[in-house]
Amino acid sequence: MSGFPHRGVVEGFYGTPWSHQDRLEMVVRIGRWGMNRYVHAPKSDPLHRERWRDPYPPEALREFGELVERGAEHGVEVGFAISPGLSMEYASRDDRAALARKLGAFHALGARFFGLALDDVPSHLAHEGDRRAFASLAEAHVAVAHELREQLPDSWLWLVPTDYMGVEPTDYLETLGARLDAAIEVGWTGRTLVSPTVRVAEAQQRARTLGRRLLLWDNVPVSDGPMRPLLHLGPYRGREAGLAEHLSGALLNPMEHARASGVVLACAARFLADPSGDEPEAAWEAAIAEHGAGAAEAFRRFAEALRFSALAPAERDRELEAAFAALRDAAATGSGAAAEAQARRALAALLAEREGAGQALRDGLHDRRLADEIEPWLDAHERETRRMARAVRLLDTLAGAATRFAKVIDFLGFEAVMAQPPPAKICYGPRRVLYPQLACLRDDEAAFGPDPALFIDLSLSDEIVRFAEQQAARELGARRAGPATRSGDVGAGPGTLI
Repeated sequence: MSGFPHRGVVEGFYGTPWSHQDRLEMVVRIGRWGMNRYVHAPKSDPLHRERWRDPYPPEALREFGELVERGAEHGVEVGFAISPGLSMEYASRDDRAALARKLGAFHALGARFFGLALDDVPSHLAHEGDRRAFASLAEAHVAVAHELREQLPDSWLWLVPTDYMGVEPTDYLETLGARLDAAIEVGWTGRTLVSPTVRVAEAQQRARTLGRRLLLWDNVPVSDGPMRPLLHLGPYRGREAGLAEHLSGALLNPMEHARASGVVLACAARFLADPSGDEPEAAWEAAIAEHGAGAAEAFRRFAEALRFSALAPAERDRELEAAFAALRDAAATGSGAAAEAQARRALAALLAEREGAGQALRDGLHDRRLADEIEPWLDAHERETRRMARAVRLLDTLAGAATRFAKVIDFLGFEAVMAQPPPAKICYGPRRVLYPQLACLRDDEAAFGPDPALFIDLSLSDEIVRFAEQQAARELGARRAGPATRSGDVGAGPGTLI
């Protein structure tokens, strides 16, 4: 036994919610992988957040009932969460009745796992009636949670608190810990919003404050907000094996790309089933083989370029990086023309394999809906791969017997290609991307934590292009004007070699 009662998925991202078909298929898949929870909580569903008081239409309720039934067939409990905190007046009888009616409709359909999501909302009592009725925001949240629990018999209730990240105690959390019914689960995202690691000591400290095991809302592999150009296809790692002592489980927040999210979710299922025996790379290889059925090797090459995430900020395509490092080292150490030529051939061969991956996936991938989801990244992968292959061809020209005129012409043609706008989607590492690595979201204290947040100039494609440009500059005498040489700058010089 893993020790985690809750193992599953919370559809809690900002962006286009999944379709009913996505959800039906997801509960089947996660059930097959050994997960046992799916929670409906899409932030961009207006009836979940902005219009939380409004009832869902009959068709949506019918679909949810079907989802509950499908989940039961596959060992997955289907739950429902609501996020009323943007506008709810906690002391209002009308608002509390509206909340009870909203959740009661899903209880009638068979849901027994409910979430009261009070995250990403003001950290103060915004209504005069609440300020009269409650001494603090925490007391208001405790009162609403207790009333809901009474009105939802035989159910799990999960409170996502306003202070849902970080490790240090706050007055708000200490009040929750002291007054909230011990049977109510409390959510936590780790020390930051997208936690690169989740350590036992961190979970222990937060669990001690709240007086209970925590339910981890793990923001992996989510890619909303400024992360939208990314497709997270790497392994699930960085979660310590001993967490079950302080966590009641983990619900992973996926991408709006339901099929592509399966790679990380399948990996996470293995960890949650057996934390001490989990091998992240072996789990990743198995997930790649499953999702890439019909074109598994092509899918692996493609996914290698999409392993970058907060969990793996140094990974852009391990095999390709190693080959480029060998070429760079051969050039730096003066190993000789033969060694450099061999290194170029090795790099060119890997790039040739990757150039064909996109079409192989379009032609052969069994999961056609997955192929449709990843198409923008297939296009980006092809374009970035062609850029790198063109850089290697320039290096071949520079090292060959061509005339100096031919080398200049090739360099000019190369730069004409490189001047084209890069793809909007990220492959082989980001040119720039911001991860929301916040440690606090309180009204007057919101701040980023110590984990890296802004990743700039980490494109492997750009590194290989720059290397080729540097080689051409040395060979042909091209000079570069950088920021310090702009007209009017103090101390501007004539420029430097690239």
